[in-house]
Amino acid sequence: MVIGVLRDMRRVAVAFVALLALAGCGPKEINYQVQIITQTCDATVDPFEGVQFLRVVVRGMDLNPPLEAVSSANPSTRQVTIPQIPPGPQRVVEVRGYDGDPLSGSARVLSMGKSLAFDVPDVVPDDLMGGGVEVKVFLRKVNAFSPIVSAAAPTQCERMKVARAGHTATELKSGKVFIAGGFNFKPGSPEKVALADTEVYNPATGTFEPTKDMSITSSGSLTRLPVAFHTATRLTTGQVLLWGGELYVGGVNNTVTPRAQILLYDSESDRFQPFPSRMNPSAYTRSRHSAAVDRNGKVLIVGGYTRVSALTPINQVEWFDLSDSQYKVVDGVNLPRIDASVTAVKQGEFIAVAGGRDESGMRNEVVFFKFNGTTFAQQSLANPPRLADPGRRSAGVAPLRDNADMILVGGYSDPALVSPVASSEIISSQSATVTMGPNVGSRGDICAVTMQDGTVLAVGGRTSLMPSSSGTSDPTSSLIKVSEQGGVTSLGGPSLTVGRYAHTCTALQDGTVLVTGGINEIAGGAQEILQDAYIYQPAPVD
Repeated sequence: MVIGVLRDMRRVAVAFVALLALAGCGPKEINYQVQIITQTCDATVDPFEGVQFLRVVVRGMDLNPPLEAVSSANPSTRQVTIPQIPPGPQRVVEVRGYDGDPLSGSARVLSMGKSLAFDVPDVVPDDLMGGGVEVKVFLRKVNAFSPIVSAAAPTQCERMKVARAGHTATELKSGKVFIAGGFNFKPGSPEKVALADTEVYNPATGTFEPTKDMSITSSGSLTRLPVAFHTATRLTTGQVLLWGGELYVGGVNNTVTPRAQILLYDSESDRFQPFPSRMNPSAYTRSRHSAAVDRNGKVLIVGGYTRVSALTPINQVEWFDLSDSQYKVVDGVNLPRIDASVTAVKQGEFIAVAGGRDESGMRNEVVFFKFNGTTFAQQSLANPPRLADPGRRSAGVAPLRDNADMILVGGYSDPALVSPVASSEIISSQSATVTMGPNVGSRGDICAVTMQDGTVLAVGGRTSLMPSSSGTSDPTSSLIKVSEQGGVTSLGGPSLTVGRYAHTCTALQDGTVLVTGGINEIAGGAQEILQDAYIYQPAPVD
């Protein structure tokens, strides 16, 4: 193994690792270019500010302990030493920036970043002979939201291809994030327009890449299928199931029209597959519903609006069976819920539906569903758990304690008004009980996501100084942690540059969280649809 370090005055550290392997009659060579991006487009989150030492760790399935090298950080050259990377699977290069010598035991981690996993073969395949493999690491300030930058232009902020809110963002098996649909306003008008646009965020390059619009082709004719406030669920096949959503008609009145649209997206072919309309029963029109997948790969679809003469809560619960690519209705269940919190619990054995509202007002029941081998069935409990009165809607929801339980953060306590609550509640799937959790700040429409270390990041939302029919976007975040003893606490996290709701937050393979788009609402009700995107970099736990 030959290792060299190049100087780059553009504040991007680059190292080349050459692998020599014998195959056939002579040596073959692969050049591994490890590029560490240490710049940003926002000086307030400069990942190199205060960094005195850099520690590079190479991890892998068979590297125990991992390989590492420590070097003094030179702010003018930003050189770094890369350990020799031996052949093997799932290599990951991790870089940490410290304010002192990490070997002293007292230095703090100021910034860090990880590469995506890559394989280093024992025998160089012909298609790589003499070629190069680029491995990129984006160094970011810890416990901060950093705007996305690309490896090619690290001083320019990257944005989504289009501004959007009410969209979905789904991590693919490749580590990329598939972003679909949502809505925007017509220029200079309050008229909403649903979007068919899709794109992917590529964490390997730090760029947003265009993908095919949501559409189907029939008899040689292409039909675009715009939709907002749908659900997107990654299946065990790696495909993404896109369900329901809404369009807008009636001009500035923005009349909502729920859809019965169901699509399967295949990222490898960049194609959408519709479900045949002849299926019986046909799917119900619904929007602003929830979907969760259980450990069998079955997807449960709950709640939301449908339209008869007016928007009303939909009663039916549907589910998707990957084994025969059929959608079905859960017989005998009547569960009208709007803005309920839905997620899989007990390692996917159950799907829990908590809170929300219906036509009569707030609901505080917690209902569990389980796949019984034939269909989903609502579980009958002698003492079903309930949220604290009067219940909550539009809460952030995330799995907790290794997917055993779920936590509801914030939300609203009124069926119609922006009446944010600051509390959280924890639902135990083992004991079917509800306990109060820590405060997270008064806001609803929070996006919550569980990170790799089990910490829940709750970010953004909508708040109000007093109950009203309107509100303002919130930029704050909270970190909800579980102690070794099982207790749950909340810490104030960093704030986004701009508040938002109807946004997304997606956990990535490197332990970070991607935040995209949403609505920036200011006092008085004026709304802006956002096009920006941020990465939250948590501090390391070791």
